[in-house]
Amino acid sequence: MVTTIDLMEFVHELRADFFECAAKLGWAEFTKDRGVSMLSFRDVFLHLAYVEEQHVTQFCEGRPTPWMPEVMKIPQDRYRSLPEVRRRLREVRAMGDRRFKKWNSSEGLATPAVWVAARKYPLRLSRDSALAQCVTEHLLHLGEVEAMLWQMDVEPPTTFWIERRVLHGRWPPPRSALVGGRVLRDPTSARRARPAARRRGAAAGTSRPGSPPRRAPAARYARRRRPQPR
Repeated sequence: MVTTIDLMEFVHELRADFFECAAKLGWAEFTKDRGVSMLSFRDVFLHLAYVEEQHVTQFCEGRPTPWMPEVMKIPQDRYRSLPEVRRRLREVRAMGDRRFKKWNSSEGLATPAVWVAARKYPLRLSRDSALAQCVTEHLLHLGEVEAMLWQMDVEPPTTFWIERRVLHGRWPPPRSALVGGRVLRDPTSARRARPAARRRGAAAGTSRPGSPPRRAPAARYARRRRPQPR
């Protein structure tokens, strides 16, 4: 069974891979305003770091604290190089990983937690629900990062759960992973074959193998009885 802990570990992996992909563009491209929610690659990644820190150190621990101002107002006096941003992401990942080991059970995820809505409404919910919100926040913003990379004609890392967690990068899938060890017939190949067969049949003057020859439209009309002049 997949848990929110599994999903958080998944987004940790995605976040690290997307960061390294964007970091290859260089600091100038990494910090350029691209018109997304948090403006730049840098600020999107740092936003996610603050979001996770708030969730795992406050909300999931049952502390109804206001959101850190840095969540939306990313500091400009810190994290002024790629190594510094990378270090920050790794620090936050370690914060989460230490707690996930303790929380990874049905009882741990059902523990009462809190989530602050609109900066002033402390909502009661389970730790599982708080983590689910953190996961969706990551997927939202990593989708922005993916779109920015596509706009620059840069191939982003895969976000495909099946490829990462079921196939573990193996492609095409090994037969051991297939139901019955067999590949399904491609339904589009049959659809492509039928028009081709019809075209061949028309060229040969038949609608299908074994059918009587078709007369061309002109031949059919030529056989009609012409009206006699009165």
